[in-house]
Amino acid sequence: MAAESDIAPLPNPPTGSGLTARRLDAGEVDTALRLCPFEDIDADVIRRELAAEADYCWMGLFTPDGTPAAVHRAMRWNRHLLLKGVFVDDEFRGSGASLDVAFAIRDWAREAGYEGVVAWVEPNKPEARLAARLRLRPVGPLLHRYLVQLPYGSDAERPAEPPPRTSGTLIVPDGGEAGGGEAGGGEAGGGEAAPMVRELLGVPWSSSAGTRLAWVLDRSRLVLSGNPCHSTGDLDRFLAAVEDTAVSAGATAVEVLVEAADIPAALAMAGLGARRLSRSPVVLGRVSFAVAETSGTPVHPATTELRTP
Repeated sequence: MAAESDIAPLPNPPTGSGLTARRLDAGEVDTALRLCPFEDIDADVIRRELAAEADYCWMGLFTPDGTPAAVHRAMRWNRHLLLKGVFVDDEFRGSGASLDVAFAIRDWAREAGYEGVVAWVEPNKPEARLAARLRLRPVGPLLHRYLVQLPYGSDAERPAEPPPRTSGTLIVPDGGEAGGGEAGGGEAGGGEAAPMVRELLGVPWSSSAGTRLAWVLDRSRLVLSGNPCHSTGDLDRFLAAVEDTAVSAGATAVEVLVEAADIPAALAMAGLGARRLSRSPVVLGRVSFAVAETSGTPVHPATTELRTP
């Protein structure tokens, strides 16, 4: 882990609606919980994410009297900020609050030193209009995201203490041995067959024989930036390679990416009991900031430099 540095907090970004945007602090769990509708984002998840300021950002939009109008949840995914959902109070729906808070979190990410923001986008859903306003551009093919429970997942208990790491990188070897979590990035090495889904974030090349992926803990699942399997027959080896990281982070499931056009793979995933996370295909949308920081420049979301575990 890189050393901490004393840097003044970023200023609260202004909005065009008379509302003020700022990050939620550790004492505002109830504020986030009131606006967030998902059952699997409970007070414990929000408390953990608000405490892990280096890896998560909850951006709130507030009226002059302090009433929360909207929140936007996001998390560090290597050198990008992954946008995971905007939630607007019923009173402010149709007011442009969702766009205001999305712009605020995007601008905050730029000032904090991220190279860009990314989000999963369903092209035929209303969210695509918001993605277009944020200038998110497609990266890679249309995909389906499958939630695969890890072998130990049904017996796992949520850790009582926050995990030591909630984001980082890991190597999935080309051979049969599982890899550890190291810094850097990469593409598949060794084997001639193409990966099912190439690494999507441009994680820097690794000299190790394998694919380096970025990961982040989203609730109880491990989100990865690619699928290096050559076929669904490699899935067991893939899960074995990420299991140590998942256990240490407290994840009980892994998101596995499959191209939407790969019908045999979709049938195989269904046969494995994997759950598809959206009805229609998604694409990873990304906006890279015009003046992107170099890979050696620290990301600074909360007075903590970029971790390279």
